[in-house]
Amino acid sequence: MAGFAEVSDILWRERELLDVLLFKLDQERLLLSEGGEHAVRWLARASHEIDLVVEELRLADLTRAVEVDALAAELGLAPAPTLAALAEAAPPPWDDLLAAHRAAFEALVSQVRAAADDNRHRLEAAAVELEQSLLGSDR
Repeated sequence: MAGFAEVSDILWRERELLDVLLFKLDQERLLLSEGGEHAVRWLARASHEIDLVVEELRLADLTRAVEVDALAAELGLAPAPTLAALAEAAPPPWDDLLAAHRAAFEALVSQVRAAADDNRHRLEAAAVELEQSLLGSDR
């Protein structure tokens, strides 16, 4: 079935984009840790690059949804099956490859969530510090 190759290619692309997103979040974290004028100068750019990767992920997600639905129909599955359900219905070697994609996604998504949460906390702390600094001089 040709649909497996297309779905797998899209999944590889999404994994690559998640890896790029993790890299961009790490860059943002380093800038937040550094502080100072240099960091402030590049923080907006880093955040913009994160937004661009997230948009690419959204587009890849839409493409994957279309391909997965087509493959699901071929396999007799309901539309929008999970990756686990797709792997379970897939013949070898696609079953193992889809299961590997699923495991990789779980790890990457966990890392991205942790990095994003850490950056969010750092941004909140920086905002509080700036507010205290600005308001402290007026009191």
